[in-house]
Formats: sequence, C-alpha cells, structure tokens
Amino acid sequence: MAWKIDEIDRKLLEILRESANLPNAALGKKVGLSEPAARRRVSALVKRGVIRRFTIDVEEGGGVSALVFIATLPHTPAERIMRQLQREPGVGSIWELSGDIDIALTLSAPDIAALNKRIDEIRQMQGINATKLSVILKKWR
Repeated sequence: MAWKIDEIDRKLLEILRESANLPNAALGKKVGLSEPAARRRVSALVKRGVIRRFTIDVEEGGGVSALVFIATLPHTPAERIMRQLQREPGVGSIWELSGDIDIALTLSAPDIAALNKRIDEIRQMQGINATKLSVILKKWR
C-alpha cells in the first residue's frame, strides 16, 4: 500500500529503523522538530499503519539463518500454509509473493544440522510443492 508521507516522515522512519527506542526529544532534534511534534508525527505514522510495530533485532550468535522460498501446490491456500509456518520453530518473517514462488520466509537455527532438520519438516507440510533455500552469509541491514 502506498503511503503519503513527507520528507520529515521519511527521515523519522529512517532513524527509527536504526534505533526504534530513541526518545522523542532526540528524534525531534535529529529532524528539526520539538519533542511534542516528533511524538505527534510518530503517533500519526503508527495510527495510519505506516509503522506497524517497534521491535528489536537480536543477534543470536553462532547460529545460521536462511531465506526459504516455497512454491505451493495448485489450489492450496497460501494463508493456511503461512499460519502453519508461524508455529514452526525458527521461522521469522513470512511473506506471500506473486509469481512462481508463493511464500518466502526467514528461518534460523543453532547450526546447519538443525537448519536442515527444520527445512525437512517444512517440506513435509501438506500443500508444499517445492522449496529453495539460500543460507544468509552476512546481514547488511
């Protein structure tokens, strides 16, 4: 969905991506707003659904992560599979896609053997036609 946001909103979003817990006074200072004005802007972005949640990015350390691409069988509701995937250990973000690949997700595990076991369990789910896996070597952002 396209959002109508101005340059100040863009700057606020960029800053919040890097540090979601930055106090409104510091946030406002970085974009030339007062604390109340920054707070109102962030609240409006949340209310409009531009900002869906504030979260943390945890470095698990020593683990392995991958992007998993899933093609479902014809006439299989992607939503049903996505709901199942949400309950699987190690599954992070999940996206429904258009094209040959129906679902993409992030998958984490303590090591390659555990990652392999988790992907094997996903491959056994009813309605999954094929999977492709790419191990994440380095995260840039």
